[in-house]
Order: sequence, then structure tokens, then C-alpha cells
Amino acid sequence: MDDQQFLVMFPGQGSQKPGMSKDLVERFPAVAAVWERIDHALGFKLSDLAFNGSADELTLTHNAQPALLAHSVAVWTVITERIDRNAFIAAAGHSLGEFSAYVAAGMLEVEEGARLVRRRGELMLRSGEERPGAMAAIIGQTETPIEQICSH
Repeated sequence: MDDQQFLVMFPGQGSQKPGMSKDLVERFPAVAAVWERIDHALGFKLSDLAFNGSADELTLTHNAQPALLAHSVAVWTVITERIDRNAFIAAAGHSLGEFSAYVAAGMLEVEEGARLVRRRGELMLRSGEERPGAMAAIIGQTETPIEQICSH
């Protein structure tokens, strides 16, 4: 593996689930350390919510975003215990995963990332409450113009 190079990709919001990282914390001390750092940075036990909380509570955007960052960084920590960090040529992320990539690339400390995405999630939650809406996808071709579909 000495001459191999890797790209790491981090997931976005929606990948969270109750119990996430719990098995890794039990197996890898470095993972427990990541969650402890994030719990301390946020001033509450996000780890307890992620390991034992309800899906409804974990899915709230201000909880889901730092929990996903914590899980992603925890997995990254396990990977880099086995593969030299210098073998990674790039880190990328889908939406929220961009912040996990910043941490993996050393551009943000994990504590900064956790506080940032917690605040990002709070603002997104508040915005959604003030202006309720939904997301939709249009798959395939349609004879009706998209603008017309959206205006109904």
C-alpha cells in the first residue's frame, strides 16, 4: 500500500441513525476520544444522544449535523491509524460532509467543526420553522415545464 493514493468522501445529513459510533467507541479508544472532545466543545453529551437517543431527536438538524461530523471524524481516526495520512490526496464531502472533509484535511479542528455545524444546524432548523417547505426531486423527462410544475 506504500505507493497507493486515496480520496476520502464524507456523507451528508440523512446518514445519521441511533446507535451510530457506539460499536466503534467500545472498540477503539481514539473514537471515544473524538466523541469526548466534541461533547466538551458543545457543552452537552451529544454522544449520549447519538448512542442511545431517539431517531426523532437525532434527526433534528442541529443534532444530526454535529453527530454526523463526530461519526465521520471518528471513522477517519480509525482509518488513519491503519493508513498513513500522507496516502490521502484529497478529502471531499456531500453537503454537511464538506465540514468533515475540512477536519480530515486539517483545515478545522474537530471542536471548531462541531461548534460550526451545530450552529449551522440551529440556523437551518430555525429557517425551516420560519419558512416551512419541502424538498422534491423530478426524475426523468417531463413534457410539462419544471416552472409550471413548481407553480402549482
